[in-house]
Amino acid sequence: MKTRPNFLFIMTDQQRFDSLGCYGNKIAHTPNIDKLAASGIRFAKCYASQAVCSPSRASIISGLFPTSHKVTDNLYGIDDATASPDYNLAVNWPTLMHEAGYRTCWVGKWHLGEKSPTCFDEWYGFNSLLPHWLGEPQKSKYRVELEADQAISFLRRNRNAPFLLCLSHYPPHTPRTAPVNFASLYPNMPMLFQMYYGAISAIDYHLGRVMKELEALGLADNTIVIFTSDHGEHFGMRPGGASKRAAYDESARVPLIFWAPRLLSKKKVRQELVSNVDLMPTILELAGIDCPKGLHGSSLVPLLTGRSVPWRNSLLIQNTESVKGKEPGTVSSRALCTHEWKLILRDGFSDGARSLYELYDLLKDPFELVSVYGKENAEVVRKLLVEMDYWAKQIGDKKILELTEACRRDLGM
Repeated sequence: MKTRPNFLFIMTDQQRFDSLGCYGNKIAHTPNIDKLAASGIRFAKCYASQAVCSPSRASIISGLFPTSHKVTDNLYGIDDATASPDYNLAVNWPTLMHEAGYRTCWVGKWHLGEKSPTCFDEWYGFNSLLPHWLGEPQKSKYRVELEADQAISFLRRNRNAPFLLCLSHYPPHTPRTAPVNFASLYPNMPMLFQMYYGAISAIDYHLGRVMKELEALGLADNTIVIFTSDHGEHFGMRPGGASKRAAYDESARVPLIFWAPRLLSKKKVRQELVSNVDLMPTILELAGIDCPKGLHGSSLVPLLTGRSVPWRNSLLIQNTESVKGKEPGTVSSRALCTHEWKLILRDGFSDGARSLYELYDLLKDPFELVSVYGKENAEVVRKLLVEMDYWAKQIGDKKILELTEACRRDLGM
């Protein structure tokens, strides 16, 4: 591999981790993404820092949790969050790669401002809320197809320069809609799920077009491909928000795949707990660019290359949950996830929440259906609270300390 690899960063919106064949879904028609996973590295337990679009995307580019980069809910009506003193996003990996000489391009949904940041040489982006179709649904071009066309055009024009191409698709986010030829792959499902999975299959098809172009241009051997999503989707079946804003796996756990056969180890699946705050230090190390100090994430490069290193045993998820009739994000919540347990703490009752505190035994109850929070599991909770306090100090999140103290009082500790 050349000294400076190219990067193709592909991100979908609101795509849950288990919506792909390579993550065990027997219904999903995703052959191209599955092919990436089969010859790359798939992270089985990757979580968004917060299960909301803008905060998660800000964490992806900054390597910080939302309470530190200060994007704690969706952004509308601002020019550029990366240039705003209201947010801590000036240091980010697209900017550092641009400054290091990479030819940079963003295609698709950005959700961190209405205007193009200066770090992108080419910009075909938008903040949010554009229709998934360029005109009349089913009779005009699907936006995912246009974005793949734009990505292919960029590759053809920049094949001789080290490049960073970010391809960010709005689907399968609401409004859930997909071309009929892809939705029809799921004839026995309710329309909502036909459209959700149809959108994912459309993305998969056009990702295949982009990958074929990489190979045709002779770029595949020197390009690192990363596939992920900003957060998942629980279809209104969980407390906290209509389809996200919750720490349950359906909304907080996301796919993460790295593909670069000449660089990566032969171990196809990693079980470590990883977060999207880990992406910034990982990408910078792969690009050979010095990583700024003070990031919350850790480089995944040792895991990608098969080196044995100590790794975290827990992971934090920050969230703001909704209450009907009030502004989004009225309730603050924090969750700690280990391989065995998930503890969720709230400072109020969000929509559908029956308890301020929830505890799930992930070994016995991987779908997080029955909370076992209570005095009978007080010792488990006590240990998890100690771990949450550690995270609070590591990332400077005072809300965690408020919540852990309230939980201790609730259990009489």
